[in-house]
Amino acid sequence: MSTERDAPPARIAMSETTSPQANSVWPRPNRLGVTMRVFAASLRAAREVPVTEPPELTVMLISTLYVEPASIIAAVVCSLIVAGLLKGIIGVGMPVVALPLLSLFIDIKSAAMLLSMPLILSNLPQALEGGKTGRCLMQLMPVFLGMIPGLALGVLILLALDANVAKAVAGLVLMGVGGVTLLAPKLALQSRLALPTGIVFGFFGGILGGIAAMPGPLVFIFLLAKGLRGQAFTKEASLYLVVSAALLAIFLTASREFSWLDVLVSTAAMVPVVLGMSIGQQLRDRIAPETFRTLVLIAVIAAGAELARPGFSG
Repeated sequence: MSTERDAPPARIAMSETTSPQANSVWPRPNRLGVTMRVFAASLRAAREVPVTEPPELTVMLISTLYVEPASIIAAVVCSLIVAGLLKGIIGVGMPVVALPLLSLFIDIKSAAMLLSMPLILSNLPQALEGGKTGRCLMQLMPVFLGMIPGLALGVLILLALDANVAKAVAGLVLMGVGGVTLLAPKLALQSRLALPTGIVFGFFGGILGGIAAMPGPLVFIFLLAKGLRGQAFTKEASLYLVVSAALLAIFLTASREFSWLDVLVSTAAMVPVVLGMSIGQQLRDRIAPETFRTLVLIAVIAAGAELARPGFSG
């Protein structure tokens, strides 16, 4: 069958009825010229087609864990067990241990997302224990007023930082939190100063929560300064951690780097944490809690220094 490259339709009809001499009058088409014209027409058509940009790749927790080898996943699980072990023995401190361990294997942002749901679920029973939860929420209102904007700011800082810078900042935060918790300054707060002091401590506690998933230590100092002890302290501290961790999960999933699928992965991380907590509760009577707490905090300060070192040496 004849094509457009052989001859135009009118010339084909004439070539079938005329002699070879007459057919030779019509010049053969230039195939290179036809190809160039077709190529140019294709380019013009391509320019008219709207170009859809490829979707921006996100650094989601589920993607991070999916591409890691089984050995890294096992190390992450062991880190969560160790963090649960600490909480089972002394009742607090899970993110203080979990973050430096997890940051050895995954990035800081993914580690913060991974810890959000275990922070909620592990503290929920203590937050609801004894009733009067609404009253405790009202007493924590000054802290919440400062914590919400502080947490939002901390999450923005975490997501905006380069991975190495974020690790260095988290290392400094760990060193500061470990040092403050280890020294545990004893403050006595006057009731008339409870509102402004609660807002200030909540704000900076929220920043630490957004950057390193550790909203608790500064607020715990405020609660102790208010004179809370025993079950009253445990309930308000746990309730604060539940609310702050829930907001952390919401803020992170509202960003473009995480999704609600990551919340499911974070929820599944509660399984190794519960395992560690059950072991820690069995060891609670065999190990002096204060001695164990001191050793853990010293290790946390050392881990924070190790995290921060590459950021300053580089």
